[in-house]
Amino acid sequence: MLNSAPKYVSKKHSELSDILAPVSSELAILEDKLAENLSGNNPVLNNIILYIIQAGGKRLRPAVSFLFAKALNKGYLSSNHFQLGQAVELIHTATLIHDDVIDETKIRRKKLTVNNKWNDKAAIIAGDYLLAKSLNKLASVKNFSVIEIFANIMGEICEGEVQQNSQNYQFVSLEEYIEKSKRKTANLFVAGAQSAAILTQNVDNLIVKAAREYALNFGIAFQIVDDILNFTATEDELGKPIGIDLRDGILTAPVLFALDEYEEKEDFTLRTLINREFNEKGDFDTAIDLIFRTNGIVKARQLANYYVDLAIKSLDIIEDSSYKNSLTELASYIIERKF
Repeated sequence: MLNSAPKYVSKKHSELSDILAPVSSELAILEDKLAENLSGNNPVLNNIILYIIQAGGKRLRPAVSFLFAKALNKGYLSSNHFQLGQAVELIHTATLIHDDVIDETKIRRKKLTVNNKWNDKAAIIAGDYLLAKSLNKLASVKNFSVIEIFANIMGEICEGEVQQNSQNYQFVSLEEYIEKSKRKTANLFVAGAQSAAILTQNVDNLIVKAAREYALNFGIAFQIVDDILNFTATEDELGKPIGIDLRDGILTAPVLFALDEYEEKEDFTLRTLINREFNEKGDFDTAIDLIFRTNGIVKARQLANYYVDLAIKSLDIIEDSSYKNSLTELASYIIERKF
């Protein structure tokens, strides 16, 4: 797959707020409900949860679910779809909190992480609490297929995390990287979009498959762009240190393409630096410089564009509407996003 990505062509995109305008009111209600419905009996836990929710986020996972629901149901969003959107966002937030503990992350979204502001135990408990709340939301839709989808995908997210941690400073294939991206990132988009289709009346299996394919390819592209931004965004834009994944030994698409480019020329300098885990002074800065001297980032962006094209193609079967247009524009938008 290293040489199979198409040539990337830049496109002009709308602002994210414009793209999500067809579901903006639903997302605003969701934002209020996330904070409103999370109050427990423990004031410390209340403070932590409120801190997490107020940190914000793009809310892309519920947005994709809402857009599919409205695209497939003539603009109508049922209460079950709304519960689904909340569950998806709660699970996503919980996984971020747990990831920060595992990765010992200090900053996220320009704010101290929960594990840094409080401690690891508080963060783990807060993440578990959000997962418990997400289960309440999923149970309320009373659909076994939806619950089964989320149960399977939650298992795969955990497998993806274990896979990533077992591969630190390991030289993986691009195919292995894509598989990990599916498990860690794309599958939660899949759960939301596929479930949105299942919860819509009179939707056949071809439409459910289309929702799944869109979300899968969208999610892979999203992760690839995330990994590009880990090199190209400023720390202020990214909300966390630049190059932190590479420093932690996580080899992403830009690094894999850079390694491939150097090794075609029988230059193993970058591989050597990674092999010794940047233990010598200047190793990490040298590695970053070497990556920027290649087409690794360009090729990674081309690969992301390849998956975006697949995502957009999967929408062909869905009836035209402003919601379908937003799904198309959203897929294109993630290629050009800066954070």
